[in-house]
Amino acid sequence: MSCINIAHRGASRDAPENTLEAFELAVEQGAQMIETDLHLTADAQVALYHDDDIDGTPVGDLSLAALRERLPGAPTLLELLDGFGGRIALNLEFKRPQANAYPGLEAIALREIESRGLLEQTLFSCFYDGVLATLRGLSNEARIGLLVSPRAPVAIEQRANVIAAEAIHPERGLATRELIESAHHRGFQVNVYTVDDPDEQRALVALGVDGIFTNIPAQLRDILGEA
Repeated sequence: MSCINIAHRGASRDAPENTLEAFELAVEQGAQMIETDLHLTADAQVALYHDDDIDGTPVGDLSLAALRERLPGAPTLLELLDGFGGRIALNLEFKRPQANAYPGLEAIALREIESRGLLEQTLFSCFYDGVLATLRGLSNEARIGLLVSPRAPVAIEQRANVIAAEAIHPERGLATRELIESAHHRGFQVNVYTVDDPDEQRALVALGVDGIFTNIPAQLRDILGEA
């Protein structure tokens, strides 16, 4: 079984993360999937940015224009899909700020993906089961990966079953041989985040993980070539 080279926020060691430049570089560096983060702006645009706020102002309180005043390189989901949707698979992570949830984000993202015929090459992910349950309620065909942090490492496979996920995305420290083998036994893929150390990448490949999120896709490309 091959391991997927997943560019974490694009080739984010060598270009500003979550920018079109980083996504383009990820393609050039041999990534097979681009991971990025979705926020909903105050004027209902889906912006790609990681943190919940910019200098203390929640992303959801800003219009797209105001966001770009503070972060000129921030692209939108539409720009990502227009530039890369037919070229590389995508992992779209729904963000869910504690103080400002994004009602409707799942439906908007799903609509844009479906309208371009990209559902089969798109994997949706989130740390919050409720967000993914909302997405599952909108589509039986949506591909889902459950993100798992060390803060909530319990009942992972049960949670993934409830939302009919196809993959589990554990943090590197959770990706033990036992977890990987158990997940595979139950039919789940295992994609591990975020790993840049080459020895750790080799070890995970040897354990049979299905994907590795990395900020340096060129390095992982070469390691996978060795394997």
